[in-house]
Amino acid sequence: MRDIIHVNLLPIEYRVVKRDFSFLFDSRVLLGTLLSVVTVLSFLAGREFISNNLAAKQLSINEVDAEIAKNAFVAVKIKELEAVRDEKNAKNISLRSISVSKRKWVRILEGLSKSMPLNTWLDMVKQSETADQEMEIQGRTYVFPEVAEYMLELEKNEYFQKVSLSSIEFKKEGDKSYFNFNVKINLNPSAGMESFISEPTPGKVL
Repeated sequence: MRDIIHVNLLPIEYRVVKRDFSFLFDSRVLLGTLLSVVTVLSFLAGREFISNNLAAKQLSINEVDAEIAKNAFVAVKIKELEAVRDEKNAKNISLRSISVSKRKWVRILEGLSKSMPLNTWLDMVKQSETADQEMEIQGRTYVFPEVAEYMLELEKNEYFQKVSLSSIEFKKEGDKSYFNFNVKINLNPSAGMESFISEPTPGKVL
């Protein structure tokens, strides 16, 4: 069948222009529009999901914060009890240390007395004011060699580390003569501490 050729002989001002909308049905336009719609819907759905997820997480955080605030007094009480425990432990250690110190000084005085020769006696025993592990003794003797003998005997004692002669002076009172001497003694800081160190110290509860 032959195509019919239509010729519009109407003047231009009377002609009706027929608009062509066929381009809207083009596959490329349809595909682009569909992709745009899918993208927008996906964005909206994703935003809604994230918003709901954040709200749920925030609600969970608020519940945890409320639980922490509710039990905060427990942490405060624990700290108070730990402070009391540490204070009592410190007092315990101090008391045991004092006990050891007393026992140690009894042994020191026993050592000074036990090592003393027959013709020697002590006038003074004094701990150093500047060093806890130093002491000084002042004594008299009628026999000069007994000073050296006394010092040698003191050095054998476990409570004494070093014994040194500070001074010795000849004295005479009426018909009596004697030697006045001063001896410096360095104490052994670890002597007598074995039992104290071996005692278990209360551990810190974590």
